[in-house]
Amino acid sequence: MNDFNATNLEKLRDIKGIVEVHDSSLENLIALVGLTILGLLAIGFIFYLYKNRRKRRKRFTPKEIALEKLKNINYSDTKEVAYTFSTDGYLWVNELNENEFRDIEKRLMSYKYKKETDELTTELKDRVKKYIEELK
Repeated sequence: MNDFNATNLEKLRDIKGIVEVHDSSLENLIALVGLTILGLLAIGFIFYLYKNRRKRRKRFTPKEIALEKLKNINYSDTKEVAYTFSTDGYLWVNELNENEFRDIEKRLMSYKYKKETDELTTELKDRVKKYIEELK
């Protein structure tokens, strides 16, 4: 049995010297924390862009504002119809509807400059409504 222990001890003497093992757990922790912070910043930036995108509203063009005013004309107030139609309807004049616009504007001229005006005729109301409906 002694002989067996002696041979085992001989084998133990062949063990190599102590080798330094590189411990990278601190570097891994720093990299993980850095990536986490970078990820949170990226998510925050994307969220910021998303919120600002929703805040930026589309700015309406003068034509779109004029069309909205034309659609919301109060037909019981003849002066409002005459003035709104001539100022805002003018922005929508093109080759196709120029004659119609000029004719309606001539008929509305009598309602513009009077202190007391009569109510619009149904034919004129219908022509104004039809003109506005034909716009974009």
